[in-house]
Amino acid sequence: MSISSTQYSIEKHKDMYARWCAAAAYGRGLAGGGSSLAFRLIEVSGLDQVAGPEDIGQDVDEWQMSFMKKIESEAVHLGIRDFSFGRAQKLVNIYLKTILVCGGHHHHPNVALLHPPLDYELFKGLRTFLSKNRKCMFEARSAFLAAQKSNPRWTNFSEADYVAHIDAIKLLMAGKPLYQVEEHWKF
Repeated sequence: MSISSTQYSIEKHKDMYARWCAAAAYGRGLAGGGSSLAFRLIEVSGLDQVAGPEDIGQDVDEWQMSFMKKIESEAVHLGIRDFSFGRAQKLVNIYLKTILVCGGHHHHPNVALLHPPLDYELFKGLRTFLSKNRKCMFEARSAFLAAQKSNPRWTNFSEADYVAHIDAIKLLMAGKPLYQVEEHWKF
């Protein structure tokens, strides 16, 4: 048995696991998708360089969305049909959730500001929760319903569709960590 000259670090292990999680989540019904494309898009965007909260930019929203824009642009450049901003958000948000939120940094104030991955199951849970709490959650419910009316399908999201949904989630969470909205995820 030979011993590798380079050590397989926990950072590399987390990166590989985060890539796999993101790749498994983004490509529903995407012709030409798959793990190799997801891995390439993660690398091209620079997302694979994120290892801890110290890597998060000053403006968390802008920092996070910059990865999504790079990914969407590269997918278009590669000629991947039907690749939307919604698919880019899924890659970025699952990757960051795996590395940072589930990676033990959930108490960090900038990690609390990271956007959750958006999908049908989360939307289904939010519709139920906001309907049951329509009186006390009027503003968040109105924003969420308006975003859903504009476009309820994350796989087809434009940047504006995505931002509308994130803004509604921020209203709902009212200063709590944004990842906690996933308590409403239903399957």
